[in-house]
Order: sequence, then C-alpha cells, then structure tokens
Amino acid sequence: MDQTITFVFTIIFLVESFWEVRLFSQLQLLAIQNPTNVPPRFAKVMRLERRWNWISWILIILLFLTSSHFTILLVSLITLIETYVVWRMDNIKSNMISE
Repeated sequence: MDQTITFVFTIIFLVESFWEVRLFSQLQLLAIQNPTNVPPRFAKVMRLERRWNWISWILIILLFLTSSHFTILLVSLITLIETYVVWRMDNIKSNMISE
C-alpha cells in the first residue's frame, strides 16, 4: 500500500514539475511583454518558486539517503509544497492575464 501511494505521489509531483516549468516560462514572458501589468506579488511568487526549486532538489536527494520509513512522508511533503507553489504561480498568471 505504501508503495502505491508513493508511486502515485511521485507521478503527481512529476506532472506538477512540468506544469511549474511551463508556468515559469509563461510568467516570464508575460512580465517581459507587458511590464506595467506585473502585480506587486509577482516578485514574491517568483522568489518562492526559485527557493522551492532548490529545496525540492535537496529533499529529493534526501529521499535517496534516508530509510524507506520516511519515503512516503518526504514524497507527500514534496508533492504538497509543489502543489502550493504551482497554485500560487497559476493565480499570478490568471491575475496578469485578466488585467
């Protein structure tokens, strides 16, 4: 059961990672195309994304170094935070497009 949950969360994380890269590119393009339409939270969200990028790599490396007892916990944590970061980036993108 734990392996199934870990596998599902890993797949979700991978899909969200691709979505995050796509959102990052779109946000950069939107900011360059229309700099007057950049909301004040844009810099904060982009900084969060860059920090999370480094932290997620550290947590992924820890996955390989820790025992299997902590695998499901780390994968769940990584997926939860990745979901939050993608959600914030998507909200910023929606705000930039709608304005």
